[in-house]
Amino acid sequence: MFVQTGMRPTLLTILLLCFFCCQCQQKKIDSLLAINNNYTREDSIKVEHIIKLMRGYNALNDSVQMEAYAVKAITIAKKLPQTKSLSRVYNWLGITYHGKSKYLKAIEAYNNCIAVAEKRDDKALIAGVYMSLSDLYTNIPDYSKALEAADRAVKLYNTIGDTSEIYGVYMNIGNIYNKLHLPVKAVEYIKRALSNFEKSGDNFNYGIYEAHSGMAESYMIATTNDLLSMGIQPSQKYAFILDHLFMSLKESKKDGPGLSEAGKVNIRIATVYEEMGNKPLALKYYLAAIEVINKRRDNQSDLSNLWYRLGNYYLDNGDFAKSKNYFHQSLQLSHASGLFAVQRDVLQKLSSLYEKINRYDSAFIFYKQYTAVRDTIFNEEKEKEITRKQLQLDFAVKENEYKLTQQVADGKLNQQQLQIASDKKIKLFLAIAIAMALVTGGLIYYDRRKTKKLNKIINEQKDIVEQLSNVKDKMFSVVSHDMRAPVNSLLSFIDILDNGAIAPEKLALYAKDLKQNLSYTSSLMNNLLNWAASQMQGFKPVKENVDLSVEVTRVINTLQHHLQQKQVTVENNITANTIANADSNMLAAILRNLVSNAIKYSYKGGVINVSVAVTANGATIIVEDEGAGMDAAQTEAFNTGNQQRAESKRGTDNEKGTGLGLLLCKTFTEQMGGKIAAACNEKGMTFTIFLPGAV
Repeated sequence: MFVQTGMRPTLLTILLLCFFCCQCQQKKIDSLLAINNNYTREDSIKVEHIIKLMRGYNALNDSVQMEAYAVKAITIAKKLPQTKSLSRVYNWLGITYHGKSKYLKAIEAYNNCIAVAEKRDDKALIAGVYMSLSDLYTNIPDYSKALEAADRAVKLYNTIGDTSEIYGVYMNIGNIYNKLHLPVKAVEYIKRALSNFEKSGDNFNYGIYEAHSGMAESYMIATTNDLLSMGIQPSQKYAFILDHLFMSLKESKKDGPGLSEAGKVNIRIATVYEEMGNKPLALKYYLAAIEVINKRRDNQSDLSNLWYRLGNYYLDNGDFAKSKNYFHQSLQLSHASGLFAVQRDVLQKLSSLYEKINRYDSAFIFYKQYTAVRDTIFNEEKEKEITRKQLQLDFAVKENEYKLTQQVADGKLNQQQLQIASDKKIKLFLAIAIAMALVTGGLIYYDRRKTKKLNKIINEQKDIVEQLSNVKDKMFSVVSHDMRAPVNSLLSFIDILDNGAIAPEKLALYAKDLKQNLSYTSSLMNNLLNWAASQMQGFKPVKENVDLSVEVTRVINTLQHHLQQKQVTVENNITANTIANADSNMLAAILRNLVSNAIKYSYKGGVINVSVAVTANGATIIVEDEGAGMDAAQTEAFNTGNQQRAESKRGTDNEKGTGLGLLLCKTFTEQMGGKIAAACNEKGMTFTIFLPGAV
């Protein structure tokens, strides 16, 4: 990422070093404060004194004092006739916040710097800020803005003829292509940057460090075809990755402030060894990363990523306690720093972890949070921008190379030849530009059509996943809440039988209660499984012409035991050969639930009437009872399309209900293209089921 440009120590040693560093830094700040207080003129020199104080407090991680002096520097700089000092303060603030992963503040500072620099047409500074922004947006990630910022930086550097800085932008472009999973193009840009960085004789060369890290990332995400296209055998993949990572680590150790970079490389080396299955070496480098990053805890992004990696490591190794601890630390940091990608990954892993330790309630909570963060990251408009920006960048880079080549050729020609060649090349360039514009337009049109199709598929799959998740939540809720009591009753009854200490009269009483509970549980399971299958597209209605009189008779016969037990009579007033178009199994389930409900809420000696009204459009089945029924609120909720499971009240003989019966009736009726409604009559309830006529 580009912005503007041994033996393990003991804990005691680290603490002593930190103490002496803080003491030295405090003495330095005291000296700077004295100088600043003695210098009373409010000019550019005063601003420079304050910037040095800002640097000192930043080194001590005292953000309150650093920002307080930043306000003072900005206030003085705004009064000066020249804007150079003001842009310098904004640029320093942007780089500082950027390094601390405070991206919103960094963006604000960078944009302020650009606004000030534009007033004096400082193209070099503006280009440098756009290069920093391209790196920042890559980290967020917001690839469309990252590509746009890199594009602007390249164009500005071309305008001012500063080819050396373009290689830093090339490095950022390579990183962006890595994020877009285009490793072949990433390697192309990173190699150009690396060849230029290696020419420098600096002790610590950030470019070399970053280029080797970028090359390792490219090989890590490369597919077999990608590797072969780069001339690398798939079996050599990890060797290439580790070679580049160790080169990057070696470079990062050359400079004290590079400790943060060394921590990043250690994390990546550990990740590679973990992927190779070498767990001891993976743990070794994770611990090395902790040691390095703990010396400089100002980079929340690095810490959050490290805790996530360690949590994942211990999760894979079955140490759930350590895994959970590291995941929660990572989640806290990533949430505070607005690192949505890390939040998404941690939440997904936490959901898996709690599922493995049978904490399904927590697993569901984290899974819902994961889907919410995942949807926040997804942005359809940004995805549409990516292809267009890639084409713009490719064109800008090739245009730059063309101009540089042309300049070399022009130096070898005389003025007349230069003029002739220039005219021809301009015409050729215009022709190529027009052709490229036409091709680009065609590609954009094709890509938009493709993107619409993909987005449609993604949205459909998202709806299916959410629907299945809701079904799963409801099933677990019902099973955990309603099936626990009957099963516990059965277990208690079996324990009593095992002990043998039960009187015959109590045995008969317990058996009756147990039979009622098991009957309720069986009804619950049937309704629950039928409803779940219908929600997960497991039930597809197979419609045919059915005789309603026959279907009602079958249902009544299956419920004879309950009718006799409660002394309730069902009158089937549907004449033979009354035909409707329906799925016989679904219709039987609907009628069975409605008649069962009528029996449950009827008083002893009550009468249930089943009749039909036939029209040209279809048949309407009517089920009337003389029982307690539903109240007005429940009836309205049922008729207004509420798809939630209702709280079932007990029947007139204290029978329990599942709460799923009416929901199942409504679901099946609608799947068959019919309608169901409930109404309170003078004596009880009336349910009407409309079904299409015979075909």
